[in-house]
Amino acid sequence: MLNDKTSPKKPMIITEAKPEHYNQIASFLNENNQIHRHLDWLGTLDWLGYQPYLLMIKDKKINAVLCATPENDKSAWVRTFAAKKNLPIEETWQKLLDKAISKLEENGINQLAALALHSWFEGLLSISGFKHRQNIVVLEWGGKLPSEVPINPDIEIRPMNLADLPEVHTLDKIAFQPLWQNSLAGLTKAYEQPGISTVAVCQGTIIGYQISTTMTIYGHLSRLAVNPEYQRSGIASALVYDLLRQFVQQGFWQVTVNTQSDNSASLKLYDTFGFEKTGEEIPVYKLDL
Repeated sequence: MLNDKTSPKKPMIITEAKPEHYNQIASFLNENNQIHRHLDWLGTLDWLGYQPYLLMIKDKKINAVLCATPENDKSAWVRTFAAKKNLPIEETWQKLLDKAISKLEENGINQLAALALHSWFEGLLSISGFKHRQNIVVLEWGGKLPSEVPINPDIEIRPMNLADLPEVHTLDKIAFQPLWQNSLAGLTKAYEQPGISTVAVCQGTIIGYQISTTMTIYGHLSRLAVNPEYQRSGIASALVYDLLRQFVQQGFWQVTVNTQSDNSASLKLYDTFGFEKTGEEIPVYKLDL
């Protein structure tokens, strides 16, 4: 006789990701799922061991992932959201998001942000209370150096070295608002990429820095910061001029940089060097907790 009793469906459970989930998460991310990945120096798997990093599991299999780990003690980014295509995406997102927000609030985080890199993800952000605050704009250099950039003779620009990173990190924290700060781990990862990294030094103290990456014939200015006490004194211009000069010498003819659409000082600086908007923009959404 056939048993007409059906076993109850096992519910989805939400659990914190741990280092032992590494292989399972790696496999899941390589499947044909809906995936949002933040533009981050650290990959999704690099954040294992930090929270909130949540897994939605059924029958011991991952069905969705949400990583929203903080960059500092005030703000966090949605670093990864991935879900199987057969899941109700809005419900899955909201359940994971609610758990993540609860964890962030416990730790005193007051802002969660995300880059809307896909229309489907932008839709999720909008329905869950995130607000569109600004855009990231992409600029490209025209390839022509200014004839001359005044440089303060008291300022030395030299290559960055590994021992500089703690001081660079301290500078980064005072140069940027919390949401746009980089962790020491993130700056270290950026520094380790192929490229050109330099610091501006005054009387033995690092007062500015830039980190750039390179690939074949392309260069990208990834990070530029100046101590607020030394801003509007030509330090940023000197760092950019020195960088572009090195790019020219090494044969990199296409150089890009990203900045915020409402950062007028940054836009003015890059305009001085002949950078122009490419038309590519990435919406930035924020949620106050």
